[in-house]
Amino acid sequence: MLSRVLVIIILTITGIRTSELSPPLNTGIIGKISKQFLQDFANEIIDEFEEDLRGRTFSGSDSGSGYNFNYWNVRANSLSLNPALSLENDGSPGGGTGQLIVGGSIGGSTSLSGSWSFNKKSWWYSFSTSGTVDMSSSWFMVQSRVVMGTKSDGRVGFNYDPSACRASVADLDVEVGGSSYSWIINILIWAFQDDFKGTLEEVACRITNEVLSDAAEKFSQAMFDKDFSMPLKTGGEVKMDFNPSIITGGSDCAIIATPATIELQALLKTPPIVTPDFIYLPATNQPPPLGRRRRQAEDWCSKVPGTRRGISIVLTEDLITRLIQNLHHFNLLKFELVERERDGSTMTFDVTRNGQSMSTIDLEFPGDSAERLADFNDKRIRIGSTEPPEVQIDENGISASVNVRARVTFSSESPKLEIRKEFNAKTHWRGTVRLTEKDGRYSLIPHITASVDVWTGKLYIGAVRDGEVRASQRKLEEGHQILDAIERLLNSLLEENLAAILEEEGRSGIPLNIPLEYLTIGSADVSYKDGYILVEADDISIDLEHE
Repeated sequence: MLSRVLVIIILTITGIRTSELSPPLNTGIIGKISKQFLQDFANEIIDEFEEDLRGRTFSGSDSGSGYNFNYWNVRANSLSLNPALSLENDGSPGGGTGQLIVGGSIGGSTSLSGSWSFNKKSWWYSFSTSGTVDMSSSWFMVQSRVVMGTKSDGRVGFNYDPSACRASVADLDVEVGGSSYSWIINILIWAFQDDFKGTLEEVACRITNEVLSDAAEKFSQAMFDKDFSMPLKTGGEVKMDFNPSIITGGSDCAIIATPATIELQALLKTPPIVTPDFIYLPATNQPPPLGRRRRQAEDWCSKVPGTRRGISIVLTEDLITRLIQNLHHFNLLKFELVERERDGSTMTFDVTRNGQSMSTIDLEFPGDSAERLADFNDKRIRIGSTEPPEVQIDENGISASVNVRARVTFSSESPKLEIRKEFNAKTHWRGTVRLTEKDGRYSLIPHITASVDVWTGKLYIGAVRDGEVRASQRKLEEGHQILDAIERLLNSLLEENLAAILEEEGRSGIPLNIPLEYLTIGSADVSYKDGYILVEADDISIDLEHE
């Protein structure tokens, strides 16, 4: 304990940033689903299950040596189901986090009614009768579970375990009527009541397995098997893979972690992709039968921040760093600007990337600065990052420091002059995000601002003759009026225009794997911590009837 306190004090004094996230749950995107939300979700499943059962009618038959028994139009007159959930980390070694066993139990009561007929034939006589049947049970229980972890195919996801279903009917009252032989049949039913219970328990597990298997598959597809991408204005898209690497949790929550691998797709020229390897999790054995307990695993709910009622999403500094640095690796921070026209103090530039048009911007200059550059009728600027940005998340939001190089080429016809030089500066970008439902998904939409340090680099100006700059060039020292005007132009381009262009390009936002077809978020809080962004949503409505 003392050593840990000393480490914290040393880190604080030396200014080294620490994050409260613990490995391996400190990279990519981490989702935390509270037990309360899982209970609400289970309640919705059961409500739909009840409605489905009330609308169903059951029929069937049985036959033996010379007889036939048929029943039909059996339906539930009343049905009351009360679900309860339990969460437990099974302590399996995969990934060091264990799998999460979501145990569900449904207790309730029901009454059913229907029609029946019985027919017996032999070589010398035939007998038939029919009537009605009423069944009721004041208490029954169905138990099942979903394993959130490694599936049988080695992938990580939701794995419903149909073999774990257990049903128990405590009491059963069966009353046959509508026939003069009803009293005899009621005696026979009483004698075979345990057989009837077994049949009902088997049917209960069959229906439960159908409903929960379908629900687990649909929810898994909605969360992980969709196209989550950010389209680019100049073609192609940045695609994010949300297949999970870890699903774990504890007694109060479920935790889903994905490395969120980033790819660039559908461009004519694809630069190298910089992404981390997937976190490898070896396949574990199938979960043990009910009743067998493994060693107690660590409860990861206390190690991942977030709400205790709804769902929370953590976007780690690792993810944001890769996303922003890939803008550099994908050459998405390179722009070329060519002046189209000038009207008084307003200069209009066409902005392109890799020859593809992105935008047209207008720059307003004070009269003196505009006049100093007015003699140059051809103005071309190339701006790009020279190395991967340095990214940090703190309580104020996202910050990125980007080393930028600007290649400036200004030329004039009369007199024949040309400016051609490189400038370098460190730019500082700040970003915040807001959660928005847009284009059929939930995304974090960025807002970006930029500032520029002092530009470094010397500027030379000389006469142009036969397409070549004369050797006797004149060096413009710092403080020169033309140099000041060009620096002001570059600052305006970066701080006011290119930041807005990048924000517009990111208008689709960072996609989140929240299944919009089932969940509607009324409101969410976004906060910024040392090393991550935290999105917390308590106001969530659930609709499982969406198609």
